[in-house]
Amino acid sequence: MSDRPHRRRRVPSAILLALGLVGLSPLSAVAQDATAAATAAEPPAWTLHGGVSALSDYIWRGVSQTQEDPALQAEIVLEHESGFYAGLWGSSIDFTAAGEEDDGIDYELDGYLGWAGELRPGLELDLALTRAAYPDARSGYDYDYTELEGTLSFAEHYHVGLAYSPDIFGLGGKGYYWNAGGEWPLGDSGFGLKAQVGHYDLEDAAGDSYNDYLLALTREFGPVQAELQYTDTSSYGAELSEALDDGELADGRVGLVVGWRF
Repeated sequence: MSDRPHRRRRVPSAILLALGLVGLSPLSAVAQDATAAATAAEPPAWTLHGGVSALSDYIWRGVSQTQEDPALQAEIVLEHESGFYAGLWGSSIDFTAAGEEDDGIDYELDGYLGWAGELRPGLELDLALTRAAYPDARSGYDYDYTELEGTLSFAEHYHVGLAYSPDIFGLGGKGYYWNAGGEWPLGDSGFGLKAQVGHYDLEDAAGDSYNDYLLALTREFGPVQAELQYTDTSSYGAELSEALDDGELADGRVGLVVGWRF
């Protein structure tokens, strides 16, 4: 939140006007130019940005979160020049398959705090603490959880990351998500290539683990970004289907994401 700036009320005067025209105008112009230059050279301490996206299927860590149906998402982020940031992210969601009891959940709302910055030239760290919530969940469907995630980016195009939750999805056990990947421009075509592989260790929470894979073609049109992606998983077995989502939602699939950012 920012306060509206107060402006001084000017009182016209013939004497002041004459002085301004004769003697103070050049000095005033120089001062204004210096102020403008300083303002242009120094970016604001706080910046606000965000975006909205439309997805053919909300796929998270290789698994559909919307029963393979489309989703809408929105995000708003406040960043400080020191690298600290806070944000709010939301998405439509659907965990209830046909014939199952309705859990009352229609959307996911995540609040997060983090810091991102350069550790040394060519090496950047992004740390974020997220609280994922599913409002309006009915009794017995408490999936809310907290997760701490760190990502190291290096050599311009590559990253590795680890996310940890002490009580993932309210199952009473820990969850660890390891991932590594990269993004590369395809020459001067405007297209890009993205790839990532992840391993979700849910042994403590659900008695099993699985791997997920993502390969995507990206394209930017100014503030609009499009991504055509293929995702798949392996080792997503019966225990995970029982504790989390049906195994069919973890099958290989093609998805389209179109987003606008400001």
